[in-house]
Amino acid sequence: MNSLQEILGAKKFEAPSEMKTISDYILKRYKTKSVIKLQRETVVVGVPNSALAATLRLEQQSLIDACGLTKKLVIRIGY
Repeated sequence: MNSLQEILGAKKFEAPSEMKTISDYILKRYKTKSVIKLQRETVVVGVPNSALAATLRLEQQSLIDACGLTKKLVIRIGY
């Protein structure tokens, strides 16, 4: 019987595609890094300043459509 450490050590964990898509969208469009966290029914995006957060809030529907999100999107200031 394999130990839990062996089983989890062999597994390759990957970030969900939603995280990568949103991060790439913000990086390409605004040339800024962001932090994306997934919670149960929410995607939380952290950006470094309030100007970018306000811009993303204005373009929230475009971001949802471009990334194909089905969860609620929350934009926060700071990482």
